[in-house]
Amino acid sequence: MPQASLFQQSKPSRRVRFGVPSNDLVLSAYADANAAVFPRILDLYVKPGSKVADVTYGKGAFWRNVPKKRFSLLASDLLTGTDCRDLPYEDGSLDCVVLDPPYMHSPGGTAHTAHGAFEQHYRNNGSGAQTENKYHEAVLDLYEAAAQEAHRVLRERGVLIVKCQDEVCSNRQRFTHVELILSYQDMGFVAEDLFVVMRNNKPGVSRAIRQVHARKNHSYFLVFWKRGAGSARWEPPQ
Repeated sequence: MPQASLFQQSKPSRRVRFGVPSNDLVLSAYADANAAVFPRILDLYVKPGSKVADVTYGKGAFWRNVPKKRFSLLASDLLTGTDCRDLPYEDGSLDCVVLDPPYMHSPGGTAHTAHGAFEQHYRNNGSGAQTENKYHEAVLDLYEAAAQEAHRVLRERGVLIVKCQDEVCSNRQRFTHVELILSYQDMGFVAEDLFVVMRNNKPGVSRAIRQVHARKNHSYFLVFWKRGAGSARWEPPQ
């Protein structure tokens, strides 16, 4: 018998004990809407029945495809009187926090000419969300203050899901997702996963004379967990 045939007969099959063959997996990148990607993240990282606070809930766009009874959802934003930097929850009382504050210092249109505080251009925010800094640093201030509060209210190994997007500010590339990962690690979070969400339509810009940087057509969901005294590795929810 040829040597190749002997090798093919002796080669063990690739099996996972107790596993079920499937290609229906949660992927790291999607050309889809937030509402389609968000439930997949919850399936992977948040146990059904968990107490979840979406502290920038808005109109609930993330939750459109999540069964209403799957989690104990606490929905709030500034319009409901709750600032994501000052939550009404006890220390260590939550299993998961979802955070989606404004992630660009200027969303376009009149904001570029008016140079108003970026928070004024978003429904979930208002004057109460403004910071002392301006532009991209104001964005980071809000993300970091909200994460500090999330760290307080999350239990040990609780999950923080953050939506963000990189931006070009004052002709300087700002990789927001990297800045947040580094900042949150210093707070006591472990960066566990990253999901890329790509928009289906082409973004445009008015009165462009010369393009300097790649136009952003993707955003991120970042997944963190609150580090404790136990194992440094993530343990999937049972």
